[in-house]
Amino acid sequence: MEPEQLLEGQTPGSENPHSEYGLTENVERIVENEKINAEKSSKQKVDLQSLPTRAYLDQTVVPILLQGLAVLAKERPPNPIEFLASMIFLLFHFMCTYYAILRLL
Repeated sequence: MEPEQLLEGQTPGSENPHSEYGLTENVERIVENEKINAEKSSKQKVDLQSLPTRAYLDQTVVPILLQGLAVLAKERPPNPIEFLASMIFLLFHFMCTYYAILRLL
């Protein structure tokens, strides 16, 4: 089947079958919001370099460490340093994957 052929039930004038449900507008709005957020985060990276050490750590490292320490206090694993290191490693890879997916949109 060639790409030029129409799918069953699709008329030549309809560009997107989801437009009647408003899905394309929602998706476009989400993509635009993510682009704006990505631009803001790139501007924020520049601002992070000019921050004092305490403010830099408070904005970048402390939130993740606090989450890790909260889980650490609750779980009380036998090797807490290894546990915390593993948790930070997993969170880092999760966030990298998340932002990579956002860039594809």
